Amino acid sequence: MSKNNTGKAARNSEDRVELAVGIITVVLTLALFGWLFFRVTTNKPMMSAIASADEVRRGYEQEYTCDVKSDKIRDGEKVIWMVNGEQVAESTYQKGSPLKLNYTMTQTGSNNIIVKVGKYKQYATINVLPPKLTIEAPTVTVTYGDKLPELAYNCRGFVDGDDAGMLPFGSCSVTDMDYADISADKLNVGVYKIMIKECCEFKDYDIEFEQGTLTVLPKELTVKNEFVKTYDKTNVIEKPLIALDGVKAGDEVKAVADKLYFNDKNAGDKSVMLANVELTGRDSCNYVLKGEARGRIEPKHIEINGLTIKDKSYDGTTRATIEKMGKINGVLDGDSVAIGAIDLNFAEATTGTQEIIINDVTLIGADKDNYVVDEVTVDNANITTTIWNKLFVKDPVVAG
Repeated sequence: MSKNNTGKAARNSEDRVELAVGIITVVLTLALFGWLFFRVTTNKPMMSAIASADEVRRGYEQEYTCDVKSDKIRDGEKVIWMVNGEQVAESTYQKGSPLKLNYTMTQTGSNNIIVKVGKYKQYATINVLPPKLTIEAPTVTVTYGDKLPELAYNCRGFVDGDDAGMLPFGSCSVTDMDYADISADKLNVGVYKIMIKECCEFKDYDIEFEQGTLTVLPKELTVKNEFVKTYDKTNVIEKPLIALDGVKAGDEVKAVADKLYFNDKNAGDKSVMLANVELTGRDSCNYVLKGEARGRIEPKHIEINGLTIKDKSYDGTTRATIEKMGKINGVLDGDSVAIGAIDLNFAEATTGTQEIIINDVTLIGADKDNYVVDEVTVDNANITTTIWNKLFVKDPVVAG
């Protein structure tokens, strides 16, 4: 064979080998993809990922769940839960129900959980956070001028037997930039922050602080004086002088009003409305006026003039008879007041000119209770001698 024919035969042999290798490669590749496709489409996950509803913190029980996704896991299979290589729970699988574990983690950081159902397993790594410790300042309400109670914080979230006595601080304070130089029990009315004085780190807790509040309410004042006026057909008290009860020593507070008002205009004991009273002075913002004041409207004094009495013959009594009732002076225009009756008598039963004694005057009319008779003007009257005086040396005995 010639040299050329030998070379040509060798090249043809190499080409056939390369073609065979290529065909084999393609076949193997297709087979691999087919196998992978088969695995993906036929081997679905047996169980879902292990999950918890909330963040996981040391010292607090948490529920972990895992759903079964395959019918290959049969009803009644043994379920085992393991945490960090230690079995912590065992149960029996009930078809259609999720796998559940209630467990309290005892260490922070990464923790491994495994759940086994028959020959199948699911793994998870859980990041366990430190327990959360909340330190809260108090919420306090006081009245202006009262001494503050002791301010003590409260703690929530201790685990494993820890308590507030282990914390490296122990006090609260009222803070407000506008009142930095005023002692806490002399704060003006308002709302103030209560803060924990010092920062704190405690074991492997996540610590958060809750601000408290101090609410200072106004101090209630009352009116200590009574208001008196004479009946004048109005309920107005002009330019009243108002005395306050309850003001702290050293505070500057006054109550002012152009007018005050009784609850009605008639004579008698009354309540006094304080709606239009204003508190003034340097410290007035710390007070509020409460309740009602008291007072009275006194009846107006009137006179009766022109009353006359009939002279009478001696009868041994002091009885007297009105001749003319007289007239009232001093009743305000528009008021209805008249004389109803006058009880009177002679001062003595003996003859001669005698003084008339006024015992009582009864007024009538719609406004009678707003008046009182102060004076009755009446002339003296005479008791004249009779035949009996001439027969006896002394006055005869006459019943009467």
